[in-house]
Amino acid sequence: MTLKHDLELVDVTKRYGSTVAVEAIQHRFQPSSYTCLLGPSGCGKSSTLRMIAGHESVTEGSILLSGRDISNLPPAQRGTAMMFQNYALFPHLSVRDNIAFSLKMKGVDVKERHIKAGEMLELVDLTALADRLPDQLSGGQQQRLAIARALAMKPDYMLLDEVTSALDPELVGEVLDTLRLLAEEGITIIAVTHEIPFAREVADRVAFFHQGVIHEIGPAKDLISNPQMERTQEFLGKIL
Repeated sequence: MTLKHDLELVDVTKRYGSTVAVEAIQHRFQPSSYTCLLGPSGCGKSSTLRMIAGHESVTEGSILLSGRDISNLPPAQRGTAMMFQNYALFPHLSVRDNIAFSLKMKGVDVKERHIKAGEMLELVDLTALADRLPDQLSGGQQQRLAIARALAMKPDYMLLDEVTSALDPELVGEVLDTLRLLAEEGITIIAVTHEIPFAREVADRVAFFHQGVIHEIGPAKDLISNPQMERTQEFLGKIL
């Protein structure tokens, strides 16, 4: 579904005044991979995700997509789609039209955008609810709709910031099932999450952040089951 592009962070640093939130991170994300960013609050993982998306400026360093520096581009021109805890849906538009509206803004004609909206709804299993309004959906269904709307824009990278944290526990599973499907489809995903068992099962790689740097990174199953660094062991031990 998406084009295959390398995303590379080159000495990416973020400062808020005298506070260093992210310090000289270097990493290349592979196309068609699912990478989870783990770590305690304030460790720099969400700031990193927001810099990739363009919602935070880069203090130093560069963000490269297929070798092109996108560090100073606005979010809409980066080829990324970022999902937050809140769904940001249009309350007066139907489920189908929430997806179609984003395509309308790109100049897609009426017939094509309704075809694409239908494809996205089928992907996230919301076809039967296409004519409902967002407030007639559960929280999990709303989040799946937000994912479908983002995917309709054909982003190179899906960026997810704790997208299940605002959901009731019984609704988390349906969103995680959708993300599992996207991973199987080969869509490139970078996700900040505390869903450690899900990360171990679905992600290709896990990066553990500590004090603004990538403290440890490796294959998801290996790192979560057998972390090498003491701080990673301590963090995962408390959660698991």
